[in-house]
Amino acid sequence: MMNAMKKKTGCILISILVLIFAICAFALSHMDSKLEYHLTDEQILSLREMYPICGIKKPENVSMRDMPLKEVKERFDSFVQGEVIGEKSIFTKKVSTGDIELDKKRKANGIKDEYEFFEYTIQIVKDTENKFEKGEQIKLVGSSLYEEYYPEFTNGMEVVIPVIADKNKGERFSYSVMGTYYVTDEGYAISAFDESTAQMRTSYNGIKVEDLLKQLKK
Repeated sequence: MMNAMKKKTGCILISILVLIFAICAFALSHMDSKLEYHLTDEQILSLREMYPICGIKKPENVSMRDMPLKEVKERFDSFVQGEVIGEKSIFTKKVSTGDIELDKKRKANGIKDEYEFFEYTIQIVKDTENKFEKGEQIKLVGSSLYEEYYPEFTNGMEVVIPVIADKNKGERFSYSVMGTYYVTDEGYAISAFDESTAQMRTSYNGIKVEDLLKQLKK
């Protein structure tokens, strides 16, 4: 009888020890995960020379406001994660008011109807709303008037960007500085804008790109 009780007590103690060990192992792995999947403020600051904050230098005589991230989510079609293919290119395009007579008057008064734009080619990795296929290529377009306002992308750089289709531009998409993130070689997201101006409850700076996409999903 006594032996049976001792054996039962021993089994209970072993079970408790195993449970304690499992809890400790989980806690340690969870701590490591936090360290691995989120950059510190110091690490982010050290990366700012390579991944600068933009959206600060606004064009003269142009009224602009900083759009809250919540509004970006509502207005734009999707947030795309993609790789920049090639370098930025420049093109010009005639822009009509839609009124032939008004276009003529503008031209007679020396108001130009041809404007310069810049564009990047982005190869899609994935997007938050499943509107694109992996490997699909799209063009990101912006007015050259705002060129210094937007971040400068280079060939091979990976980014996350809010995009909205322009029915008159085919494969071309407009995009916003607010909500744009650089993606480091290690897969961390670094904002291309000042998150404090985007009225965000939580900073997404320094989290893994897959976690960022989850947060940006509508």
